[in-house]
Amino acid sequence: MKPRIFSEIGPIEKVYVYSPGNEHNLVLPSDIHPYFIKDENININKDFLLFDDIIDLKIAKKQHETFRDIINFYKKDSCVDLRNDFLSISETKNIFSKYPLINLMYPRDIAAIIGNQIYLTSSSSDVRKTENLLSKNFFCNNPEFKESEIIDFKKIGKGLSLEGGDIFVINKDIVLIGISERTSKEAIELIIPYIFNQSFQHVIAVDLPKERAMMHLDTIFTQTNYDEGILFNHKNYDIDNLNVYIASKVDKSLKLAKHKFNFIELLEDLSFQLISCGGIKDNFKLREQLTDGANSFVLEPGKILMYNCNDNTILELEKNGYKHLSSKSFYKDTLTFDKVLRSDSKVVISINGSELVKGRGGPRCMTLPIKRGLV
Repeated sequence: MKPRIFSEIGPIEKVYVYSPGNEHNLVLPSDIHPYFIKDENININKDFLLFDDIIDLKIAKKQHETFRDIINFYKKDSCVDLRNDFLSISETKNIFSKYPLINLMYPRDIAAIIGNQIYLTSSSSDVRKTENLLSKNFFCNNPEFKESEIIDFKKIGKGLSLEGGDIFVINKDIVLIGISERTSKEAIELIIPYIFNQSFQHVIAVDLPKERAMMHLDTIFTQTNYDEGILFNHKNYDIDNLNVYIASKVDKSLKLAKHKFNFIELLEDLSFQLISCGGIKDNFKLREQLTDGANSFVLEPGKILMYNCNDNTILELEKNGYKHLSSKSFYKDTLTFDKVLRSDSKVVISINGSELVKGRGGPRCMTLPIKRGLV
């Protein structure tokens, strides 16, 4: 199968996920604190597992199953769980980690498809390094991808990190990438020559605040339709004025140069209508950014999945013409659910993500799209 991602919104044809399992029961309270106090000093916890809380595995598994069921209902057999494949690789290749691999529940970061190329990423955190090794073994030894071009960032990355949550394929011409606490400007410039070997004409980089709340670009923005996207914008973070850098194929320099546009001006220039994460009140903007209200997964243009805890974001989507379907209606009244989903209406499908969100990951984070239809 040839990978193909030339937009964020093309109808999903194949997407990888990773279901939660017993590794989550190995997490201790000390593993979910980024700092600890010793001898009256505050110290960085190098073994911090990047989750904000211990999850209830029984509930998390059920929530993730619903997520998979809805994707497969949209397109039969399109959602593939990598769990058994990765466990098999771990056993046969003797690849093990001293850390519970709980972050595999968010496979967006372990690879990225840009056009027809597969990018094997490199994590910024030691607790996720084993995931990169498992991902490399999976893609490089999978007969489905034997004809695919695979770019291993570890080989070209000069020790830098690059994570998939920062990478957006806007269309056949533009790749948008976040300069975040986990993906640097230098890392982006290293992959620009490979991106420009395809049809893409521009790589645009957005300079995010360097903090955990903004760990990736998809923590503040996701595209939902041809001309729409959900955006987190709050005065505390000055999102309006985030710097933008652009590299264009015609320039030949392959370097990112600062542009006169800021991030909001860029999105407006790309003709995006911006839907507010958290609505109009500042406190709900902050609350729903924390629960990944800006992080949605697109089934096709204008048909998206997100967590049901983000009430105000869903309300804003409804104000912008989206019909709201809940995962409860999926099971209770499948015929009506199907009728609305297949209609010409824009649709937001909400799932219960109370446990799934505890690692700071939303529906986009929980997916690694491999193939989308062209739009």
